[in-house]
Amino acid sequence: MNRKLRNSLFKLHIWLGLHLSLFFAFMFLTGTLLVAGFELESIGRPAIWTTIDKEERTASFGTIYDGIKETHPESSIYLMFKRPTPWFADRTFSRTGWGESVSFWTNPVTGDVVGATRPNGFRDILRDLHDTFLTEKRVVFMLVSATSVILLFQIVSGLITYRRFWKGFFRWPSRAGGLRAWAGSTHRLTALWSMPLLILTAVTSFYFLLGSLGFEGTYPQPKPPVPRETVLPVNFGSDLIDQAEARARDALPGFDPFIMTLPDKKAGAFDFSGHVAGHSGFFGPGNVSIDPVTLEVLGAYTPNEVGGLAYWKPLMDMLHFGLWAGAFSMVLWIILGLFTTGLALTGALIFAGRLAPEAAHLGPVKRIWRGMGWTRWAYLLLVMGIIAVAVLRFGPGSNTKTSAFAVDAPPSVVWMLMHAPLRRDTPLDVELRISEPDIETVSIEINGKEVQSLEVVQTGETAIAPFQLLPSDTENTIVAHLQKPDADTRTVTFRLGQPIW
Repeated sequence: MNRKLRNSLFKLHIWLGLHLSLFFAFMFLTGTLLVAGFELESIGRPAIWTTIDKEERTASFGTIYDGIKETHPESSIYLMFKRPTPWFADRTFSRTGWGESVSFWTNPVTGDVVGATRPNGFRDILRDLHDTFLTEKRVVFMLVSATSVILLFQIVSGLITYRRFWKGFFRWPSRAGGLRAWAGSTHRLTALWSMPLLILTAVTSFYFLLGSLGFEGTYPQPKPPVPRETVLPVNFGSDLIDQAEARARDALPGFDPFIMTLPDKKAGAFDFSGHVAGHSGFFGPGNVSIDPVTLEVLGAYTPNEVGGLAYWKPLMDMLHFGLWAGAFSMVLWIILGLFTTGLALTGALIFAGRLAPEAAHLGPVKRIWRGMGWTRWAYLLLVMGIIAVAVLRFGPGSNTKTSAFAVDAPPSVVWMLMHAPLRRDTPLDVELRISEPDIETVSIEINGKEVQSLEVVQTGETAIAPFQLLPSDTENTIVAHLQKPDADTRTVTFRLGQPIW
């Protein structure tokens, strides 16, 4: 390559590095923490950690279901995940009786509940910060993923302009030439050692960009189940779950399901995902769908039957998140991730010093800030935007509203809207919302105690009867009596269960 082109690439590499190095440092650092994000979050939760070997983790999906229902009978289970990692108990995603999302952790042998965690923990917040700057907006995710193209250019241009780079893998930085020389040597050394992670990060991020643009590939579609009147069949329970799991294992030779998804609508099926003998785990699990009523196999496919970009998604996820070799790859990705963070910071220091020599007497942070020029104000606006979004999502008054539905009436008739999740010793504002016409008076009983008459406010086609609930530590059952002018009374029951936190 001629010198003129190499110099042009070097100048562009410098300019992009200066203005985007702090962005990449932020992405590399948050991505590194995300590799072990849930482990860091769970340091204070010894109950959900386990040393039980895979062969001894014998709890079936039915056993897990029974264990959760025994402790939290009002919960609504929608996904059970056995062996999420070798060091964690089995995890089940559910909704509480008051409508809050929760994960129940169960003993891998007995199925007993050993812990519960709620969403928006450290890992979830860090993931949203890494992906979308907390906005949860698809367009922001696309813009963040699009920087993978810039990262790939920085990798290629850096290798081109670093002549005979293969000789620099063991060239240790020296402080003899001052801070700038040391930073330059460190920048080149960390770039070489973290090159595998940088390339894989750029490639996998570009893959995620394609997915956000709609290039997702195809999955074999199962047949629809037979029509039914309820989301779950009337005989639903652990026995039916175990029968369905046995059918799923027979549908694919060597099938070992570790995920079961329960239907959330009347046209849904039991879905099982798991490893298939003879197929590499790098390309994802196989899948079997079972009719909840007839237990007929509605569809079954191996990873090889997934088409287009979807075939590569499991591999892309493993490479991006450092899951391709369990604990070993996680530790390796964390070490290399710290290298890449240092790479971005030393790059900012080098080029800020180059473009702002008059600031040489200042400290490293001030030199970077001075050298960034107009970009520093864009960073400042970005930080202010992230803080504003964080206040909106997690600040005072940001509680997510939840809904609870009667156990003996359809949601279209009556439901409860709560302005905050149920918590011990915390009064909860509740709105009883009624869609049935001509309701004149409403009264409630809380945990079998005296009847309270509620004021009914008509808003359009929905009547609202507000009240306040002081949660009980044992149970929270609300019986509502809806009376019409003709003295016809309808009684509905809500079972919220006991507070978890």
